[in-house]
Amino acid sequence: MNGFRLLLVSAVGERDGMALELSRDTGEQIAEVFEDDESRARSVTFFTDEPVPLAVVEWLLSEAARQL
Repeated sequence: MNGFRLLLVSAVGERDGMALELSRDTGEQIAEVFEDDESRARSVTFFTDEPVPLAVVEWLLSEAARQL
């Protein structure tokens, strides 16, 4: 999506699972959808106080549903 990118990552350590990260093209991470390996619970975390366009959030959520 214009101005944003997604990255699928694995997290090991304090928390184990997979995450789909949403970043601006500048590299600033602004959100993630995390799926816990053990419980399979998914959560969304935002790392910015700036508004994020709804279309971008919908893109993140739809891709997380598909990829996680």
